[in-house]
Amino acid sequence: MEKRAKILIVLLAVLLVAAAGSYFYRRFQARKAHKTKVVMKLGAPIGTGNKGQKPVAPPVAAPGKPAAPAKAPANKPAVQPAGTAVIKTVEGGKEVQYSTAEDFVNNTKLSQTDAEAYVQLKLGDAKKALDAAQNKKDAAAVDQAKKEVALYEKAAQLLKTRVLSGPGTTYVYSALNKRDPFMSPFEVPKVYPPIPPDAGPLQKVPVEQLKVEAIVWNRKGFRALMFTPDGRAYTVKLGQRVGDKGGWISRITESRVYVTEKIKDILGDVETNNVVLPLHKEAK
Repeated sequence: MEKRAKILIVLLAVLLVAAAGSYFYRRFQARKAHKTKVVMKLGAPIGTGNKGQKPVAPPVAAPGKPAAPAKAPANKPAVQPAGTAVIKTVEGGKEVQYSTAEDFVNNTKLSQTDAEAYVQLKLGDAKKALDAAQNKKDAAAVDQAKKEVALYEKAAQLLKTRVLSGPGTTYVYSALNKRDPFMSPFEVPKVYPPIPPDAGPLQKVPVEQLKVEAIVWNRKGFRALMFTPDGRAYTVKLGQRVGDKGGWISRITESRVYVTEKIKDILGDVETNNVVLPLHKEAK
């Protein structure tokens, strides 16, 4: 038993020594790596090329001839002239630049909604830049910001009056506040009076859609029985308002009902329109 105990103690000591040696070795390597200097190569001196290549001398002009201009790097981006404003967008993963508002509206691949949102965003940024430049009293920055504001304001105005023809664009014609395209340009549009909020059913439909089914009379005068398009019957008398154009019953006879409408046009001229509604039985 004593021999086995001694062997175990020796093995345990060997393992402890190996573990300690491994731990201190890793600490030494980590400290050595931390002290290693990092060298950043910023670029080769002027007039030198890559390693192993001879420096290229600039072209020398022949006697009596101007020297050829040096070629610009192939991938160097074009420098925008100072004092100009452009519209820059990202379309299809590429940056696109437009020099004028018309060029942007006519050639952009953005949808109508995206183009309007982008222009409004850039217009807000340009106005903030203008305020900041004016506070700093930087004349050059103020002039540049004014040009950008004017450019984006013009683009926003063009987008309101023009529909972009991009993929998925739907052309929608709105007749609101516009002249009827089928009306003669020499015809003056009519201005119809609005329907009152408390108007009855007979004042919410055109006079031509009302039907006279019966006419009765007594000592107080004539009365007529009118039907609306939905089949409801109403009794009317002389002077009662009917129709959606502000007309009234001007006369009732044994066989007809006369309705008078006063309609104005946009020039202020009043036109009288007389509508005759015959007794429905007579019409048959």
